[in-house]
Amino acid sequence: MKRGEERVVTIEKIVYGGEGIGKLEEGLVIFVPFAAPGDKLRVVTQEIKKSYARGTIKQIIEKGKGRIDPPCSYYGKCGGCLYQHLDYNTELSIKQQQLQEIFFGFIKEEPSLIEPIVASPSPYGYRNRISLHAYRGAVGFYERGSNRIVPLKSCLIASEEINRLLAEKITQVQDRCSERIRHFSLREPTIPRFGFYQVNRFLLEKLKETVKKLISSNISFIIEGYCGAGFFTVPLSQSVERLYAIEANPQSLAEAKKLGLRNVVFIEGKVEEKIADCFSQVEKSKAAYLFDPPEEGLAQELLLWLIDHPLPQLVYVSCNPLTLKRDILRLEKSYVLKKIVPLDLFPRTPQIESIAVLMAK
Repeated sequence: MKRGEERVVTIEKIVYGGEGIGKLEEGLVIFVPFAAPGDKLRVVTQEIKKSYARGTIKQIIEKGKGRIDPPCSYYGKCGGCLYQHLDYNTELSIKQQQLQEIFFGFIKEEPSLIEPIVASPSPYGYRNRISLHAYRGAVGFYERGSNRIVPLKSCLIASEEINRLLAEKITQVQDRCSERIRHFSLREPTIPRFGFYQVNRFLLEKLKETVKKLISSNISFIIEGYCGAGFFTVPLSQSVERLYAIEANPQSLAEAKKLGLRNVVFIEGKVEEKIADCFSQVEKSKAAYLFDPPEEGLAQELLLWLIDHPLPQLVYVSCNPLTLKRDILRLEKSYVLKKIVPLDLFPRTPQIESIAVLMAK
């Protein structure tokens, strides 16, 4: 097989990351973006390795399950979305299946481990912030797989307020026409200016409520790592005696401190470096960990600490099921995975938000 060859392939499923997967005549697996499960496609091979190939769609011979016409004119070029060619129910079922496959080893022990994914009330207009790039008067997202900017006038997954701010930013950028690439973010006025904050405005309260409910009723102390601007800190502080919130980003922590929470101790620094001080302050039998780390997951040093210093409960909020699984496997020496609650915080994209509940052995 050579690069540029045309082949006909049937897509078996959509794997985590958003690509369809099928098998070529010689048995080689091929990954194809913008595919639907059950599609029969004519593809052009773009990359060939020993165990797999990658291709792009040249022709849709037979449409698969859930395939629709994408509503966004930028779709396919802009690198932001990968599921706009699928109806929303199909996207949700795909994400549920991906989680079932990723955590298959755990499901064998506990078939009801993963709860049904919580849908977003709308798959569009949900983002309360976006990150953009500007160059020579053009404003937009990077093209998929490159650093070329796809100029845009609006974004379908962004809220009306964000699109209004975007129109203003486009006018400003065109007036200045910078000769270097600039990066900036747009945020709704109701969310903190600095630091991480959850993006789906339709599911903000549902996410907070879900995490709060998953914390055992006998918990009086919480050690919260990666607290950001205090997204979970506020609701959790309402039901415990004391909460220790750790955050490395000083700007995020400054935003969190503005909340004026009297029973919360805010601590600046890396979680793995500050957690021992917090651990010494809590009543161990009535304490829990809560972590909402970046996509890379928990630091190795922190994982080793958690294994040696378990608390009765550990709740882990993750936007990447692969690093979530990796970290849970490492934590198995001291914890048992009890439940995973997925929420579709990122419709039209491959990302999956999950809340995992672990209990000490």
